[in-house]
Amino acid sequence: MIHRFYRDANGDPRAKTGRDQRLLGRFLETDVQGSKGICEELLTALGDIAAGHRKHFKMTGNAHTLILNKRLARIRPEFGSGPDLVLAPAELRQALQEWKTLLTNTPQDHPG
Repeated sequence: MIHRFYRDANGDPRAKTGRDQRLLGRFLETDVQGSKGICEELLTALGDIAAGHRKHFKMTGNAHTLILNKRLARIRPEFGSGPDLVLAPAELRQALQEWKTLLTNTPQDHPG
């Protein structure tokens, strides 16, 4: 999975991904946004599913629906006609952990 998470000139979290992962970047920017709480909720759901404590998880955000089970993580756009993105749960976990790290770090170049 090739991506780069960074803060833009306004200090907002952004995701740059390859074409095949574009929906992941959009999901992080529009649905998770700057919320460490949503990151934690999703990481907890992934962990609970992996441990067998729950079978699935579903969340609809601002622009996407995320569907999780033991075998896959599916990001479905709520608008437009593009295809869903299907990831291994481990790939989504890695991206969420990296996004959370970005959110935890204070923007270096942003005043205030």
